[in-house]
Amino acid sequence: MCLLAPSAGTAAVIAPPPGKEVVVLDESVIIVHDPLTSRQTVLVQHTFEGTGSPFGILIPTPKPANVEVISDRVHRAFAAQIHPRAQTQRSLELNYVSWAGACSVREVGDPEVEVSAESKASGATAIATNLGAAPEPLHDWLLNEGFTVAPAQALVLDELRGRGWSIVAVAVHPPSGNAAPAPRLRGPALAITHEADEPIYAASHPPFALTLSSTVLAPPLELGVLTEWAVGLDVESPPTPFYADAITGRETLRIGNESRGERWSFRRDGTLTVYAFPRPTGLGIVRFVRVAARPPTHPEVRPIEKVHRVAVPIELLIMLIGLLVYLWTRVARGRRLPRLTLRG
Repeated sequence: MCLLAPSAGTAAVIAPPPGKEVVVLDESVIIVHDPLTSRQTVLVQHTFEGTGSPFGILIPTPKPANVEVISDRVHRAFAAQIHPRAQTQRSLELNYVSWAGACSVREVGDPEVEVSAESKASGATAIATNLGAAPEPLHDWLLNEGFTVAPAQALVLDELRGRGWSIVAVAVHPPSGNAAPAPRLRGPALAITHEADEPIYAASHPPFALTLSSTVLAPPLELGVLTEWAVGLDVESPPTPFYADAITGRETLRIGNESRGERWSFRRDGTLTVYAFPRPTGLGIVRFVRVAARPPTHPEVRPIEKVHRVAVPIELLIMLIGLLVYLWTRVARGRRLPRLTLRG
């Protein structure tokens, strides 16, 4: 299984309507590869800037694929495995002020991880289609849907098709209504299954421009692999993973249960390895090879610090001290009173 955790970009080609722009904010891609069956399932979902116009997503696959829209719970389950939520540490701080200052309580420090109503992503519906490797189905699909691709994007798609790759097309329809679009649009969660002898993915980010040499910077990439053994990038100087650990078959089943059903056949013990590196240029075909087992490595999770600051008026503190002194003197004076002796 290869995992592409959330990042500020997409490996897919975005096809907007003419004159429109669709901006990708983050991406979550999971590629589940089973070496026994030589098949992999790509679980992909994107988040876009809010838009009310339909648009298309084109995803290259090395073999003809079956595609369907699924629940996005599987992405949240894997994100919890790799990026666990930090614990909150609370403390109390007293701040002495004058009587004119109100006695108040406010919180300072790191904010809690919370999604406000303004930043919540609205869902979208989608219709997914496998277009195959021929250019005609893609051309007809773009015309029928009213979408377009830039010359740089078309060049990458043509080169991949020339290598025998197929194209999966997804027509995304934002929520309809007269209200303004939400700031964030959560794209559909897709499950794309096809044959693959090894974990492989086209991770390039062709810009919506005339040429691939456009000044538009490709977003960074966070990519991982879960299979029966540890793997590394098939490059001369492979990067060091920031996450590497064994995953039991029971944990794989647990993740599948949290996502309400697995879309992959890999249910055995394995090793999860996650990398963060610049997104490759050109076609950006990423392959993995088997390497020696690594010691467990996890990203550092820093706790969220929350300080409750209490403003205490100095005059009130002086009154409390005076009251304590008064009560202490009364008790001491009562102990010094003479005892009365009764004589018969």
